[in-house]
Amino acid sequence: MSSVKIFVEGVTDQKFLQDVIEEWYGISLTIAGLDKPGGDIISLGGKAAFDSPKKQPLITKIFELLSKTPTKPIVLFDADTFSANKAMLAKHSENLTFDYFLFPDNRRDGEIETLLEEIVCRDNKVVFDCWDAFENCLSKHTTTCTESGQYTTPANKTKIYAYVETLVGLEDSEKEKIKDRNRDYRNKKHWDLDPAQPTLQPLKTFLDTYFFSTPQ
Repeated sequence: MSSVKIFVEGVTDQKFLQDVIEEWYGISLTIAGLDKPGGDIISLGGKAAFDSPKKQPLITKIFELLSKTPTKPIVLFDADTFSANKAMLAKHSENLTFDYFLFPDNRRDGEIETLLEEIVCRDNKVVFDCWDAFENCLSKHTTTCTESGQYTTPANKTKIYAYVETLVGLEDSEKEKIKDRNRDYRNKKHWDLDPAQPTLQPLKTFLDTYFFSTPQ
């Protein structure tokens, strides 16, 4: 394995990548924040960190220190609007020197939740069929309780929370598994991390550059 330090937006990305790298390469990485950058997967608290007056100097210092070592920095963010965020990271990578990947697959608009929805266990896809019906139902109704007169469709992050909640028990200890930091993406009853599936192939190809693959 080449020495690498991964920078992401938040906890969801950290836990997902931690589990994926453990599953695909048999390598355990640690998680940390920008204030304690000693870990392997660092949360920047959002992609705006690169332009934050408070965070940007810290990021620059870390990247400059890394440039003097064999450790390679890589950045994995949500694409949101792919062209815009690719341009943003390309601009910053000119000065700080890092490779980057945009979720879900480094080529289209979306976010990590887009990827997560596409890698759920096949038997559980009905949960999203039901969710789609819920969203469709909401769109057909109006309300006097909002300024727009329409109900707001819950964010994709909420959809993923709801998906995990349908699969865990009612006890408090089970409900804790819903939280981003406690999810088990290696649980084959919940997620399919087969790197051969189209959604995950681009991520696997990107990470293969930095990690030696172990037999699946």
